[in-house]
Amino acid sequence: MLIDIDLKDIYLGDKNAWLAGVPGTNDPIPAPDHCKQELNELRQLCDTSVAESTREEFAIRHNEVAYRVSVLKSMSETAYVLRRFPSKVPELSELNIHSGYISNFMKPNLSGLIVIGGAFGQGKTTTASSIVSSRLITYGGVAITIEDPPEMPLEGKHGEGVCYQTWVERGQFGDACRKAARWAPSIIFLGEVRDSETAAEALRASINGRLVICTTHADSVPMAIERMYSLANGVAGTPEDTASLLAGGLLCVMHQKLDTETKRPKVEFLWMGENESSMGVRNMIRLRRFDQVASEVTFQLNKMMQGARK
Repeated sequence: MLIDIDLKDIYLGDKNAWLAGVPGTNDPIPAPDHCKQELNELRQLCDTSVAESTREEFAIRHNEVAYRVSVLKSMSETAYVLRRFPSKVPELSELNIHSGYISNFMKPNLSGLIVIGGAFGQGKTTTASSIVSSRLITYGGVAITIEDPPEMPLEGKHGEGVCYQTWVERGQFGDACRKAARWAPSIIFLGEVRDSETAAEALRASINGRLVICTTHADSVPMAIERMYSLANGVAGTPEDTASLLAGGLLCVMHQKLDTETKRPKVEFLWMGENESSMGVRNMIRLRRFDQVASEVTFQLNKMMQGARK
């Protein structure tokens, strides 16, 4: 069965299917013959979802496994690219992230904006979802997710807390974020910041006493900060207003990249909570000197490693 194969993606064509991300192989490999019936069932589910919703990106579930599906139209066929979701949200301790970072994420009474940057397929949503779940389990409260499509199984109870996952069309994230803020959640999770209105609303929500978590495409911590600024600029006010809002709202910026062999995240981390250098970093951002933030990332890493050796 497919569930017994450790894979990352399925490329499902009209006649052929390929598996990618199978350990110890070069991508892609042909799907084994004994999975043919399951693959046909997956294809039928995808065809039905496209016909009923006209979406080119959606989620399906088959044999207790969830997939995010993207429609790939080539010159000869329409194929579906299926990314397998985990069956449960992992605990933060299972992500192989340094315990120093985890302790920051799990501090009580956090508010502000956590930005998790990285390329596609680097586990950003998994990390963000783990933070949401872990905080709900530990502190209770209500979380609202705004996603397209929902990926991790966050809906429902987490300890004494509860999460409501919402599926929002592209272009409607900003309005959904405003609505979510009116529902008074303790956590808002934005699946991905892709447009100006969403970035601006995320910043506004982050200065109003809530914990806002979002993902974005970026190659480093400074670039993640600059991307949030570039997207929000103009919508959130003047360049000075936007930079000030960003400097005041940011709590943490993290960049992660999965090691191709171990699948463990390599992490860059900038914490702007209660530490002696946070005011200096906020001033760098206020002055739009985003590249200078890299030195603070290095400083915090060295300080954490020195503390771990003591």
